[in-house]
Amino acid sequence: MQIKVEAGAGDRVTTNRWLNRLNPLLAANFSSHGQQPPPLYPGTFLPGTFVPFTDTPNRVLTLNEDFDEYGRLIQMMGTNEQLGPPNDVNNQGDPTWGRPYVLTPTETPSAGAVEVWQILNTTADTHPMHFHLVNVQVLQRQAFAGDPGNFTLGDPTPPDDNERGWKETVRMNPGEATTIMMQFTLPTLPAAMGNPTSPRTGGHEYVWHCHILEHEDHDMMRPVVVS
Repeated sequence: MQIKVEAGAGDRVTTNRWLNRLNPLLAANFSSHGQQPPPLYPGTFLPGTFVPFTDTPNRVLTLNEDFDEYGRLIQMMGTNEQLGPPNDVNNQGDPTWGRPYVLTPTETPSAGAVEVWQILNTTADTHPMHFHLVNVQVLQRQAFAGDPGNFTLGDPTPPDDNERGWKETVRMNPGEATTIMMQFTLPTLPAAMGNPTSPRTGGHEYVWHCHILEHEDHDMMRPVVVS
């Protein structure tokens, strides 16, 4: 297919005029019209607004690089707490915070809870992190220094304009802490289904994972168990 771009008459309405008309309509979409849930944190929802999040997050989580038993590089997720000796280092002798999928769940919110997660990307890759059950709101990004157990944060920067609103997949860059917010609302099921729970964990089990296929398969996926 070949696309030829030719000169045209142009748009009579300037970009700024379009934006001035569209932004109030977008804001109304989340308030008076009720087409989508209202923002959990209004200070980052619309372009041109940014109020940094300064409270303590509910969870500090990590994206990590590791090696499998054959020495191949793999990616894993975890918390900012190591498992303890001998599992606080990988098979290369390097400190690690990664946890395999089958390990005891660490992301265990209560139904209806609103949580803020601060996710440190310690790897060399940008990971598109995808969330089941919930849509999330990106609050900010910050460079971090140190290891996940003892780190400092740089100045917060707002999400990109195309990241305002609800997201199901969020870009997480190397060396950055990405802060997100979500509410764990369980779906309403027919009464005949009762209250189905996972036979593995006893809760309502979902996942969050990297959306790069070879990463999520080996082993960049962790459970989210809602009680």
